[in-house]
Amino acid sequence: MKIHRAYQFRLYPNKEQEMLIYKTFGCTRFVYNYCLDLKRKNKYLTKFDLIKELPKLKKEYPFLREVDSMSLQNTITDLMVGFDKHIKGQGGYPRFKKKGVKESFRTSYITSSYKKRVYENIKVDLKRRVIDLPKLKEVKIRGYRALNKLPGRILNATVKEVGTRFYVSVCLEEELELPERVNNQAIGIDIGVKNLVVTSNKEYYGNPKYLAKYERKIKHLQQELSRKIKGSKNYIKCKKKIAEVYRKLQNARKKMVEAIVSKITKHHDIIIAENLQVKKMLENKNNHKNLRKEISNATFSEIIRILKYKSLWLNKVFIQVSPYYPSSQICSKCGNRNEEMKDIRVRELKCSKCGLEIERDYNASINILNEGLRCYNN
Repeated sequence: MKIHRAYQFRLYPNKEQEMLIYKTFGCTRFVYNYCLDLKRKNKYLTKFDLIKELPKLKKEYPFLREVDSMSLQNTITDLMVGFDKHIKGQGGYPRFKKKGVKESFRTSYITSSYKKRVYENIKVDLKRRVIDLPKLKEVKIRGYRALNKLPGRILNATVKEVGTRFYVSVCLEEELELPERVNNQAIGIDIGVKNLVVTSNKEYYGNPKYLAKYERKIKHLQQELSRKIKGSKNYIKCKKKIAEVYRKLQNARKKMVEAIVSKITKHHDIIIAENLQVKKMLENKNNHKNLRKEISNATFSEIIRILKYKSLWLNKVFIQVSPYYPSSQICSKCGNRNEEMKDIRVRELKCSKCGLEIERDYNASINILNEGLRCYNN
């Protein structure tokens, strides 16, 4: 089976390369905003119409010639993908990009041959620990020490700034051999706020609430930032400190989620979870502000996303039950429904029919398992 997989490396550019990276960020942002303005004035413009504008732009703004041309084309592609998602109802109307917010650019892999010699615009040498990128030439990298070479065909490379660091993600197309299923053990998982994941095997994965840990530091730095003169050197330094705290928060969340998912997928072949509608949960005005904040902090969508692709790569069966299935209200022993369990403050289900007393999330995980197996067998 062919899959697309990204390998992320940390970049160590020199001063000249760092300056060129920032120039590319600025040029791609400029082209994106320019084309978005054209698109807003004429909604019938296609991707190829906008790409045809690039030669004119380069004549008018010569600084665009200093950066990789593929990165400028790719930013137009990203803009059109945003419009396609908006038309399908999967996202809002594309907005103008701001300096310093999610800075990145993507360049596509191009190869050619001349006089029996093959030329490539992106090359990764893991023995020398360098990556060759268009315009930037060789840049030092770190990561994946166990690999001698990348196990696939390069499709593209994305350079981004996270906090005070630079990273490059190299996307590959590689052949994946699906492993045989060890057993047909099934597991149901309930995702929540108090406990991030509760399984039908009665395993509890607590929610460390990383945001609370970093919240005080972020608040202090935001107050410090408000006292700086906007655009000054101290203002920029403080913004980088805030970005660095958020980077640490993001890494902590990612490490926790990866550990949970790896343990679940390693020992089970059938994994069943709820099809959570996180967007509606966040928009629900009945949920108080702190609950909506904790839902956002718990990264429900990230858990499901990683479960989906890991299940695919490891030849596991991943099933999602309907979001309208009342898993918390049904007694897992007799099937009696208790309307009182709609209140999330009630943490224990006491069945009036069979007398079962069971913890709310554990009961929900068993119901999710049973409903998922019913759908799987049918």
